[in-house]
Amino acid sequence: MSVTKYEKDGKTFWRVYLDLRSRKNPTARVQKRVNGFNSEREALTEEKHLLRELTEQLTQLEAKGLRWREVVDRWEDQQRTYPSKSYSPTTIIDHASLMRNWTQPWLNRIASELNRGDGREIDRKAQEAGKTGTFRKRLKNTINVIYKWGIEEKLIQGVHESPVFGLEVRLDRDERRPEVLTSEEIRTLLRKAKEQKHPWYPVWVAAVLTGCRSGELHQIRKNDIEIIPKDQGIKEDQKSFQHRRYGFLRVRRSWNTRFRHTGPTKAGYWRNVPISSEFYWFLMNELQFEKMKPDDYLFQRSWEWDKGEQARVIRTFCLGNQLRSIKFHTLRACFATQLIATGIPATVVMKICGWKDMKTMQRYIRLAGIEEAGATEALRFIPTEEAVMEKVVKLFDYQG
Repeated sequence: MSVTKYEKDGKTFWRVYLDLRSRKNPTARVQKRVNGFNSEREALTEEKHLLRELTEQLTQLEAKGLRWREVVDRWEDQQRTYPSKSYSPTTIIDHASLMRNWTQPWLNRIASELNRGDGREIDRKAQEAGKTGTFRKRLKNTINVIYKWGIEEKLIQGVHESPVFGLEVRLDRDERRPEVLTSEEIRTLLRKAKEQKHPWYPVWVAAVLTGCRSGELHQIRKNDIEIIPKDQGIKEDQKSFQHRRYGFLRVRRSWNTRFRHTGPTKAGYWRNVPISSEFYWFLMNELQFEKMKPDDYLFQRSWEWDKGEQARVIRTFCLGNQLRSIKFHTLRACFATQLIATGIPATVVMKICGWKDMKTMQRYIRLAGIEEAGATEALRFIPTEEAVMEKVVKLFDYQG
């Protein structure tokens, strides 16, 4: 009952307590308690007034929509319940964690009441924490995605834009150059690893020669590799393929260190990686490929690999050998840039590496410098010695 009787100092009083919850939004709740009525009739009269007051407050809360915390929670639940190609399970977790960590001041606020000032405050917070422009832009984009979803689902009402919509986030002027090794640095790394019989040497070789991710190499078995017989290895009708064709590595699975299970590749589909002559002979001689059983894993397993410690392992090796410190994923970047630099079309490299969009590819194209190659060759400004001696300068007297 909302009206109850109680005793105080030997006297009898009545109190009114109401607790209302919204049917549309179970998290919307209003409550109030009033004590000290001398009669039950007074308490019942007050109950009617209090019911009208709280009902109006609850209606206003329903009109404003959910709190930001609730919007983030529902977005995460929906993405997990109804998976899409847009987000992998780890990406969903990362986006939700990003919101809970960096928009913490918003969590208990009504989402529709957040404004541009609140958006700038979050960006300043990230900037003061030393976060890069790339991180701040990702933070802004994630807020936009979830907030827009909340509007479309009618969880956020009365507004049409997120609090960071149109917020200018400038990237750092000194953009950090992606880690990538030169051809000589790659050879030095692998030579030292082989000399020291490092257990990760075969894995690093495969990463450089196939461009596979760490989790993909973790799950490669012998039956994922199709070797083409020697008599079928020549394709005469295409001059570009007159060299020996050795076969394909089919990348179909990937190890997820966060969830400790095997799943699809990051792109969500399988792909073929051509086997080069160098990788072919490495398989036959170093890994004793022909002696393996069909279901055997191609590489030796280790607890570091299972736990996702591959970056720490290679950095420790580089530092111990006075080499440029890199992470495991750098080997994939080396594979891509070396292919592009040798003239392999970017679209082919994208297909081999399993990239979905050209945006990622552009970074490696810039690193390879293939688009700029030869662009300055037509310039002729330095005079030859003969032209200087004769003091008669002609266009063809400039060095070329």
